[in-house]
Amino acid sequence: MTLQKAQPNKNKNNERMCLRARAMKRVTIQQIADHLGISKFAVSRALSGKPGVSEPTRHLIVDTAAALGYNARRQGAGQNIEVIFKNRATASRELWVDVQNGIDHEATAHGCVMSVRWLDDPAELPRIENGAIGYILVGPQTPAMLETALSSALPAVVVNHIVPPLWQKDQVSAADVEAGVYVAHHLQSLGHRRVVYAHGRLGYPGRLARLAGFADAIAEVEDMELREIGFSDDRAAGDLREAVTAMAAAGFEPTAFFCGSDIVAVTVVSELMRLGLRIPEDVSVVGHADYAIATQISPQLTTVHMPHREMGIAAVRVLLSRAGQSPFMNELPPQRINLVPHLVERQSSGPASHESWRHRLRGAPSSA
Repeated sequence: MTLQKAQPNKNKNNERMCLRARAMKRVTIQQIADHLGISKFAVSRALSGKPGVSEPTRHLIVDTAAALGYNARRQGAGQNIEVIFKNRATASRELWVDVQNGIDHEATAHGCVMSVRWLDDPAELPRIENGAIGYILVGPQTPAMLETALSSALPAVVVNHIVPPLWQKDQVSAADVEAGVYVAHHLQSLGHRRVVYAHGRLGYPGRLARLAGFADAIAEVEDMELREIGFSDDRAAGDLREAVTAMAAAGFEPTAFFCGSDIVAVTVVSELMRLGLRIPEDVSVVGHADYAIATQISPQLTTVHMPHREMGIAAVRVLLSRAGQSPFMNELPPQRINLVPHLVERQSSGPASHESWRHRLRGAPSSA
């Protein structure tokens, strides 16, 4: 009898030892779900005291979480959403300000608080986990920061144009390549055949993505020609002036410019008019983003309206779902969510002219 009673006690002791060993490591909601063979959503609802699970299941989950050493505060049971920018300069760019406004709006709607930080040291990331639901990393980030976010037990969403290949967290962006394709088709339909892509300052991933779509669509049209120009700065009007006069001297007279951003487009419109060209009678100009400045110039700017604010809203919804507050993302792999922009036609674009504008160009070489 003694031996028969001792065996169950030995099994229980072994189980306790296993549970304590697990407790030495950080325990996640997913690990509790895997241990019990139930959904992460059910575990999250039970531990947060929300409806959606039966009382026996809730007690089982709570007891198991305690045995495994789950620390609710450590695992982000608070209502704080950490919004991470690389630096203050990034955070002040208009598109990321719009994203931040969307995050703040949606976080408030769900009873959460948005905390904005400027971090370039990934070692700081684990130190702000207490009380956090998760991270939203906005704008360009260092590889080390993305790697640290990847290893965190908290959910993380990146709002940016690119992430490392097969990065195992969620990303929210916009359909930049499609935007480039659409603008090319739009200009083609207006009769434009000689077009320019004005990067502005070189090196921005979103601008390169738009160029990729723009160039591919143009390459499919036999009689369309594309040139590219870059500036030392988005407002470097002198760089544009030099490029336009050089193209005119070589016999290439573009009838349309697609620009890397609205700031670049404003530079293009202003300088082309200063050079004596008419917008859109001689040259059409299309921007990208639909910032406030697009309607503050004359002629008002035709541009691609990007859903930057909605990208912030989507990031919060994905994050909260990953944190177990809705079943929407439950058991789904990491997502790449591209919100779709749309073209806003204003006064800076129109049908292509079939007349040369070289005689209007002020400052062109005398041989032109």
